[in-house]
Amino acid sequence: LPHMEACAKMLDSFGVPYELTVVSAHRTPGRMYEYAQAAASRGLKVIIAAAGGAAHLPGMVAALTPLPVIGVPIKTSTLNGQDSLLSIVQMPRGVPVATVAIGNSTNGALLAVRMLAAHDPSLMVKLEDYHAQATNQVYAKANYLEDVKYEQYLSEGGVTNYRPYIVDRLNYMILDTSFDLPIYKKYVGKVRDCYFGDKKTILVATDRLSGFDRNLGHVPYKGAVLNLISQWWFDKTKSIIPNHVIDVPHDNVCVGKKCKPFAIEFVVRGYLTGSTSTSIWTAYSNGKRQYCGHNLVEGMVKNQKLAEIICTPTTKSDVHDVPISGAEIVSQNIMSKEDWKYCEQKALELFRFGQEESLKRGLLLVDTKYEFGRDEETGEILLIDEIHTPDSSRYWMAKTYDQRMAEHKVPDHFDKEFVRLWFKERCDPYKEAALPIPPSSLFVELSRRYIQMYETITGESFRFTFTRKNPNQEIRAVLHSL
Repeated sequence: LPHMEACAKMLDSFGVPYELTVVSAHRTPGRMYEYAQAAASRGLKVIIAAAGGAAHLPGMVAALTPLPVIGVPIKTSTLNGQDSLLSIVQMPRGVPVATVAIGNSTNGALLAVRMLAAHDPSLMVKLEDYHAQATNQVYAKANYLEDVKYEQYLSEGGVTNYRPYIVDRLNYMILDTSFDLPIYKKYVGKVRDCYFGDKKTILVATDRLSGFDRNLGHVPYKGAVLNLISQWWFDKTKSIIPNHVIDVPHDNVCVGKKCKPFAIEFVVRGYLTGSTSTSIWTAYSNGKRQYCGHNLVEGMVKNQKLAEIICTPTTKSDVHDVPISGAEIVSQNIMSKEDWKYCEQKALELFRFGQEESLKRGLLLVDTKYEFGRDEETGEILLIDEIHTPDSSRYWMAKTYDQRMAEHKVPDHFDKEFVRLWFKERCDPYKEAALPIPPSSLFVELSRRYIQMYETITGESFRFTFTRKNPNQEIRAVLHSL
């Protein structure tokens, strides 16, 4: 079964439905017979059969069904899979089996997709896109290799290194947007450009990097990473609370239901940490033992796990958010008591789920923020904006947390702090009108970290885009087709 994992992932990437099972030509010949003979009537179009050693399974299945059969020879403890390969290849006349290289179930899946695409135009378009990406990956690697010494190229991972793809994107980032959408009103946020219509909201995640209350530059693929991570979490958490998502027509675009947001950000924390003037650790280190309505015990240290997760809301502001308690939210008529209690409960449920899922991936979800809004059409409270992205959340590495704390060291983490430090070492970014221009390598490294977080959280390989044109053209075409 492990040999077919790559096959399954490739079929998933093309959106091809499949079933995965275990059949043995020698140990379960009856099951093999029934499976092969019933395959066509059950709607299967192609069979991919992996086998090792004698490797009779693909040939026997091909003899029992008119469907095309693809054989994947598996390497065994003897002969390195050559016996499997020859067994599958050497079929008698009239019983054809298409054979791929030893252990190459990826090609088995691609061959099956090609067969299906011959009668499926939408699948053919996906195949053409796949081949265009493969071609452009080579060009990206070649361009990068020509710009750096070969020693650097090899030391960074060679063919598995993402830097060539990121560098290739530096001249094709989404800096801002300007779309002619007559019925939509545009609002420019720190990272997202929002278009508000009568019934829908269009959120375009740009590649802007925000810090010190200003734009610091642009990071290749950052917008796509944030948008796609959010969509992954939105899908995983819709059983906890419905969300605003209607469609994701582009990696950088989310189309959502129009909602009236509550004027509160629901910050949920699992650890005593932070560095801003309004953070829980700053308050604690200054002697405060009550924070947003929660009592904090004596004797805690920075980055220590809290006894229980807590919701520490803040007011929304274009300048600085202000911590506030639930009681104050209700007494100041910012939210009704019922709405506040419901959103607080859902925020805590979302965070618990996020922590559980993150831990499976070797991550600690430390803190995050959620936003909720009321659907303007139905009145239902929905989760909106983003969820559990590297921009809205703090993640630490679970494996080394205990050791780092025991050594009084900062937990290993994903962070863009190294970019902030670059600026702080060269200027006062809060006061100076013009900031120094950092080297592109700084943003390339940050992009690599964002992409690494996407792959760690979702378990999926990031899909690079290689169209050498302004991505706004693609987005404009997508939006005008809505």
